[in-house]
Order: sequence, then C-alpha cells, then structure tokens
Amino acid sequence: MSCLLSNKQKKTTGNMSKVLMILAHPNIGNSIGNKIISSKIAQQKNTEVRHLNTLYPNFKIDIEAEQQALLKADTIIFQFPLFWYSTPGILKEWIDQVLLYGFAFGTNSKLTNKKLIISFTIGSPIKDYPKEIIDKITFPFQGLAKYCKIDYVGEIFSSDINAYTEEAKGNAISNANKHTQQLLELIKQ
Repeated sequence: MSCLLSNKQKKTTGNMSKVLMILAHPNIGNSIGNKIISSKIAQQKNTEVRHLNTLYPNFKIDIEAEQQALLKADTIIFQFPLFWYSTPGILKEWIDQVLLYGFAFGTNSKLTNKKLIISFTIGSPIKDYPKEIIDKITFPFQGLAKYCKIDYVGEIFSSDINAYTEEAKGNAISNANKHTQQLLELIKQ
C-alpha cells in the first residue's frame, strides 16, 4: 500500500528555511524504505539528516551537538521504521537525553513554534495497522510536541515496506518513493 498522511494533518510548515531529519535505523544498509526516504531528503537544499545509529552506535549521544542542530532547524522530522509498535531504541534514548528541561520545555524553552513531522515505515500490510493503532503509535509524539510547544504537523507512513519477495521489494521501493514525494510536499507547504 502506498503511504498515507494522517487525517490530523491540518497545519502546514510554510516556507521553512531549514529542515532537520533525525533518522533512527539500526541497519540502514539493508533498509529499503528508510534508506530511500532519508537519501532523497538529504539531497534537498537546507536539509540535514542526522543518522543516530551511525553517529552514536554505543548510544552515547552528544547532547550539545544535537541541541545545536535542533536550534538551527525550522522543521524537525523523526524518520524511523516501526518496531513492535514503537521507535527504534536509539530514538527514545535521543529524546530522553536531548529534550531537556530549560532547552525543550519549561523555563526558557528554545524549541517553541518549530514544526514536527513524524515519518515512519511499516513492514506489514496496512490492514494490520488500523487508524486507532496509528493514533496510539503517534500519541506520544503529539504529547511531546505539545509539551515542548512545537507545532505537530502530522504523521506520514508507508506500509508493506519489506523484501519478502522480489515483487514485495519492488512494491516497497515504489511505496518509499511515493512516501518521499508526499513528505517533500508536506515540508514545502
């Protein structure tokens, strides 16, 4: 199935000058969807892709570097494959270590009015992920955005991103390309 944009997506990012993609994928070399999506986003003007698993293979996150990258961004994208209805562990670790009091929330928070887009891939068919499941998966990101006074733009996701057969792999490549195009349109709105 091709990618779907959440019905919640009402806000637009406007003409953002700087996009930051936070990519969490433990095996990007074998990835289909996330590799295509992140590679094409990285080719865009005023865009930085930070691959957490490459930067921090031991989960020792450089908090200052990550916070500086966030400060430069207008739009933040969390890009990841869905693992057991959640993110890869390094993205959760990154959130816990980087989005600190005084920086991301609380007194003198510095992320107010930035935009957040959640972009993820699912290996299974869409029938396994009805709307109520997707809502539960994205709920923590909505809460994070609200708590940090970040504008939650919405989520975009693709299902059937797998290489179980050659036909499935071809469909996954097509779905990832469609996902990328829709993500680029969302960023540029």
